[in-house]
Amino acid sequence: MKIRSQVFTGVLVALLLVGVYSSVAQKKGSMPAADILAALKLGQWVVLEGPVQRDLSVQCTKLKLLTGDLLDDDWKIIGTIRKVDKQKQAIEILRLPIKVPPEVEFKDVDGKLKSLADVKFNMFVQAEGTYLKDGTLLAKQIKNEAAKLVVKPHLKDEIEARGKVEKIDPTNRTITLMGITFQLTDGTQGMSAIR
Repeated sequence: MKIRSQVFTGVLVALLLVGVYSSVAQKKGSMPAADILAALKLGQWVVLEGPVQRDLSVQCTKLKLLTGDLLDDDWKIIGTIRKVDKQKQAIEILRLPIKVPPEVEFKDVDGKLKSLADVKFNMFVQAEGTYLKDGTLLAKQIKNEAAKLVVKPHLKDEIEARGKVEKIDPTNRTITLMGITFQLTDGTQGMSAIR
């Protein structure tokens, strides 16, 4: 009888631990798309990813809710350059105008990207900096990400963006980030991440 009681207690404790572990894993891991909109708040830091659509919106395939120390210059976008204006010292990814001041740091694995003069239309880059109230990104760093396309060529038609949520439309299931509309679907993978 004493052994049965100890076994029962052991099984009960194990089940409780599994329950606690599962609940913690759900909070840190994946969350259903329907819960994403309910969990989001304006001004919350997120990372959104997905393919660009014909109307220049983005079908959001992945969404990460970020927590931790993020600064005003931690905004980021990775995508294909659609426009280069060397006279205005600016580039454009999707519809996002990106100001490229002279002090921008250029990064490239082979060291060929040294200035705005080396930036070309259709290049796959990462721009990081501060998102301004006028709807532009003031870049502090431009990085050539072309090497990623060798392994994952589909990325050329996708966008990844990190920043604060500007607008949430629960009816249309959209999130606006840096002026870009991200459309959530039943297939959107949502997760919480500590940065």
